[in-house]
Amino acid sequence: MRNEWEAIVENLPEGWEAAAREEGALQRSRAIKTAEDLLALNMLYVTEGGSYQGVSTLMSITGDIQLNKNAVRKRIQGSWRWLRWMGEKTCKEGGYSIEKPEWLKGRRVILADASDMALRGSRSSDYRLHYGFDLFGFGCTHMEVTSVKEGEKLSRYAVEEEDILIGDRIYCNIKGIEYVLGKGGSFILRMKHRAFLLYDEEGKQIDLLERLRKLEAWESVSIDAFYRLEDRSLRPVRIVGTRKDEETARKSMEKRKRTATRKQQPLRPETAEMSQYIVVATNLEDTDARVLELYRARWQIEQVFYRLKALFAFGEIPSGNPDSVRAWFYGKLLLAALCEAMLKNLPFPPQENHGTR
Repeated sequence: MRNEWEAIVENLPEGWEAAAREEGALQRSRAIKTAEDLLALNMLYVTEGGSYQGVSTLMSITGDIQLNKNAVRKRIQGSWRWLRWMGEKTCKEGGYSIEKPEWLKGRRVILADASDMALRGSRSSDYRLHYGFDLFGFGCTHMEVTSVKEGEKLSRYAVEEEDILIGDRIYCNIKGIEYVLGKGGSFILRMKHRAFLLYDEEGKQIDLLERLRKLEAWESVSIDAFYRLEDRSLRPVRIVGTRKDEETARKSMEKRKRTATRKQQPLRPETAEMSQYIVVATNLEDTDARVLELYRARWQIEQVFYRLKALFAFGEIPSGNPDSVRAWFYGKLLLAALCEAMLKNLPFPPQENHGTR
């Protein structure tokens, strides 16, 4: 059977060794002399619980490389740009990344999200990781670890002009929208029932569900609406909605019911009905199809995080140092991408080239 380490190295992107120096990860060192040694150190870091001392011990045992834990820490913290480079290249070469459409040229698309994490052995969430992920740039524009009491809000994220922020229901509120608009950005935010009241241009309240009920499966509608500011003035907002097909709506309803049961909260009829639709608030003027497709891209990042938490103990953030967290984060993403690449390249039937029958 092939050596697992050889399989990892074979699936790394072309130029990965030169990139170690170009990205500032491989410095002059008596102990870590090659990019392969540095890669081994980082892989141990992301798979062995993020212990500097543990990595130090394992490097000594497996590679006869003597580094104290402080030396390990410095090399880990200096590696995150290189790990990000390798992860991005691996995803692009493997066809796992998304090509940026021409209509988004010159604009960043940032997926805002948060994930509650539990320390090993804990029965409840211990902290919350907030992150803004550049959909087409394979990088985090924001990464912050807080207690679970800290709320999810768009004002955590640095927004530049022309940025497009995409977020789930929890981010869809007037304060968040006003923050993004104040920075010259745009937004696509999933709406929950009565996230805020909607009005027509005459100030009459809009019944959103009444408009949505007219839709056929996957038919979309765009509604020019307004929300009311504290000074009672109206601010325009565009609502784009589509009806799910029967099977998708049924699964969404079941998920809503499970969530309500887990939280011991009643499921309101309007909330249940809203699960039949995908509805977003935006200020973009692009077609309904483009707006909804861009929102759906958020699911790709959610699937990555689900896989990381399930397979690679993603929840064990080892350090509060920003560079250590980045190295851990991008190391996990690289590991996930490499696993995809290796599975894709396995021969079929599996026993071929392995000397087994």
